[in-house]
Amino acid sequence: MKVPSGLVIQDRKLTHYLLVYQAEDDKSEFLASAGYTLQTWQLLKRNRLSAMAIAEVAEVMSTDWGDRFKVKAQWDGLNGQRLRVIIIWQQDEDSDTIRFITLYPDKASDRDKRKRG
Repeated sequence: MKVPSGLVIQDRKLTHYLLVYQAEDDKSEFLASAGYTLQTWQLLKRNRLSAMAIAEVAEVMSTDWGDRFKVKAQWDGLNGQRLRVIIIWQQDEDSDTIRFITLYPDKASDRDKRKRG
């Protein structure tokens, strides 16, 4: 299943969450390894949305708030490093937009790559 249209990434999710060190579940180091920093947050937003055009929904989960979409995606970061991620999106009930919830490294993809190599 292709990723539905109407995706929204709140700027604050990038500038106050993903690209800022968090004591728990930090993603900033992972994104920095591909060249993304607070100064380049707009590029991260653009690259992630572009990657959704060819990504596939891996799983749809119903929650009390609406449907969540687990999407496996990949793209080349600013320094050329390939990012393989799982991105969680949510379409709240009675909403046409699908908002970004979080992303994290797709470690299963790394394990598969090591098995083949």
